[in-house]
Amino acid sequence: MISLPQPVYLSLRENDSQHVERIPIDEENYVNFVQQFVKNVRSFSSQYGGNSSISYAATNIIGPFSQFPNYGDFAQTFAMRTYGPWWDKAPSRSIDYMPQNNTDVVSQDYIDIEYHEAVYPVRVSIYEVYNPGSVIRIWAQDSSDQWFLLWNGPPQIVPPTSRIFSPPLRSCDFKTKILRLEFNHNLLDYYTEIDAVMLIGTSELIFPKDSSYNQSLTNLLKSINCKYPCRDDIHNLTPDYQNAHMDIIHLKQTLTEHCIMYKSDVVENVSKLALQLGTLHYYIPPLTKGSNSMQRFLSEELSKFLNMKNVKHSSDESKKLSRYNLSTLPDEIIMRILRNLDLKSLCCVSRVNKHFNNLAQDHLLYTSLNLKPYWYIINTKALNYLAPRCKYLRRLDLSWCNNFFVFDLDKFLDTCGNLLTHLRLNCCSQIDNKAIYQISKICKNLKELGLRNCDLIRDSGFSYLENLEFLEHLDLYRTHITTQTLCKILRRNVRMRHLQIGGTDRSLNVDEVAMELRDFCPDLESIDLWKTHTLTSQGIEALADCRNLREVDFGWCGSTTGHGDSFLKLFSSCQHLEKVFLISVRGLTERDLRALTSCKNLKQLDLLGTLSLTPEICHAIFVNCPKLEMIDLSFCDNISDCSIQWWQQKYTHIAIKSVKYGER
Repeated sequence: MISLPQPVYLSLRENDSQHVERIPIDEENYVNFVQQFVKNVRSFSSQYGGNSSISYAATNIIGPFSQFPNYGDFAQTFAMRTYGPWWDKAPSRSIDYMPQNNTDVVSQDYIDIEYHEAVYPVRVSIYEVYNPGSVIRIWAQDSSDQWFLLWNGPPQIVPPTSRIFSPPLRSCDFKTKILRLEFNHNLLDYYTEIDAVMLIGTSELIFPKDSSYNQSLTNLLKSINCKYPCRDDIHNLTPDYQNAHMDIIHLKQTLTEHCIMYKSDVVENVSKLALQLGTLHYYIPPLTKGSNSMQRFLSEELSKFLNMKNVKHSSDESKKLSRYNLSTLPDEIIMRILRNLDLKSLCCVSRVNKHFNNLAQDHLLYTSLNLKPYWYIINTKALNYLAPRCKYLRRLDLSWCNNFFVFDLDKFLDTCGNLLTHLRLNCCSQIDNKAIYQISKICKNLKELGLRNCDLIRDSGFSYLENLEFLEHLDLYRTHITTQTLCKILRRNVRMRHLQIGGTDRSLNVDEVAMELRDFCPDLESIDLWKTHTLTSQGIEALADCRNLREVDFGWCGSTTGHGDSFLKLFSSCQHLEKVFLISVRGLTERDLRALTSCKNLKQLDLLGTLSLTPEICHAIFVNCPKLEMIDLSFCDNISDCSIQWWQQKYTHIAIKSVKYGER
């Protein structure tokens, strides 16, 4: 391990968003070490804050940190909408169309951030000030819009303290000023909050001279860093934030001793050919990796499959099954194997020989297509590669995929979209009015349509959805649909069961929407009105007549004038309610809250900021709602810490959340 020089304290509080330090590498050449904070937020999947609010908004990640190293709940930070396993248990949860495509850890949220200057990345430092541990991937984008994975790891359970999270990065041979962070919140006890993200990089590509570091600057920094690995924070190169980046300081001081430099123009020319190979075909794993899934099936599931076909085998014969040569198996069994493979493995199989190529292109293998895990490689070539295989395509998830044009999507849907029943285009920034027109014309049988965060669609585009009549699930989170257009869509789609309109424009009249749902959508099961602001007792009473409701999210919306008997009517008539979110709904009375005790199927309840809540009402809810799994009592002034602790000890099957003002 390399010994550090006398420590030089590095101040983490930078007044500027960018700091450049020139380090000579020989008599003629130098390397700029650039330390910079976020300049702009380009895209994100969700935020706790509203569209017109600065509280908990994604834009709070811009610039230097403002709260670190304090720990606690700060409105000046970036927070996302979910935490823990609860949202995956809700009636409105999204079910993967092709789960075998997912990695071991599924990305639930992301944010794309831009910096001032493109650099060769050396370190990405994420300032987590509340419930850290949900970052699972960091990507870098090059000048050709190709993405490279800098780091991936599992979600972490770490101490509840603020930290600078700097995971070890893979070597990157191109400059970048665009990063993507991906998150998985399943292990979080509460919402995570991020104050800032620093990118440290160099103007020229540098490598360690010592070959034992495998040309990895990260490996060199690990050897310098006496704090790595940290027992409580094993993925973090900077667990001691007061002395963070001391290894980089030492690297600067000894740069000529430990590193060599490659000129940018040379590096870019060498890597240009590889970066042009952007289709799914060129990103598939080695053939041996693809066959591992098959071998697992042969050893674990094949005998079960044969037994289901009423074929009996002796124990000796069953043992032989796991040693079958794949080519000797009947096509029926091979197809059963292929149905269990992910998309990349299917691409591998198609390269084995002509026979396997024919089998791997069978249309029945592509009735459901989940391309969200491959967002970084899905482009025009990938869509053209898949289109001939998707003759019977029923379900398609293109969420987060942005590297193709609307024309490409039109062409794909024209080829294989007429049978689609489920289509997710969440966070596809290029989806516009023309795309919606094509969808409404081709995909007449759609039951589910996800358009969250599709910012380019205007009301005239949404009006095309009036041509559909079988929609059951419509996700319009953070879109610009008007009241009149949405109501017309609901009148045509009487089978609507799940509607998400949280974060939509303030001009949307939620009461009118609720009345349309009452009059035309009797099967409604869930409604997300997060921060829609225009809900009154009239809308709540209308929803009370939707007796199949299982989930309502009224977070941060409602009237200051009170709600009359509307909540009493809602909770007493909707006996199937499992999830009720009443976050900071103003005007709630004790009578409204007591009515919750009639919801015998209630599993999730969020009462954050409810001023009229009392310990007696909480006790009544605990006693009368036997299926309750989670309740949030944060910022409820009448609920003491002692009461919370007592309930947590008594009702151990319930996750009782509680955050107080100014928690540190």
